[in-house]
Amino acid sequence: MLGLPESDHNFASRENFRRIYRNPAPDDLYLAAPVQPYRMNERLTIQQGLFLCANNPLMGFHRCLKRLLIHGQQRHGPGIEWLHKITMPPESRLHVLKALNKMNINAATLFPGLDGFARSLRTSTQMLDEADWPPLGHLSF
Repeated sequence: MLGLPESDHNFASRENFRRIYRNPAPDDLYLAAPVQPYRMNERLTIQQGLFLCANNPLMGFHRCLKRLLIHGQQRHGPGIEWLHKITMPPESRLHVLKALNKMNINAATLFPGLDGFARSLRTSTQMLDEADWPPLGHLSF
């Protein structure tokens, strides 16, 4: 698909990165592939994430990923059924944040430093405030 030699599928090499992401992409080449940042910082190290980069900024990341999966499906590989989007209603926010916090996934662990701590403190305060308030139908004066 990319025209790279069989022995060279390293997207992190500077030469391949320039070839895939900086040169104009052919009209039929849409790619979202894992990349390794050239420079790491504390946040990137802690999050241990997988970074995907689309090769055609005019198409957008989601469209490039979808086109890549359609291409794979046509060749009997991973297909569009691997792509899922999860949308959660706003009222479930605090419930999801509580569940993530139990797994030690919060702003303080993802964003080390004062700003991550402050975000985590704000969220913790919101969760405590919600727990202290009775449902509206149970108010008595």
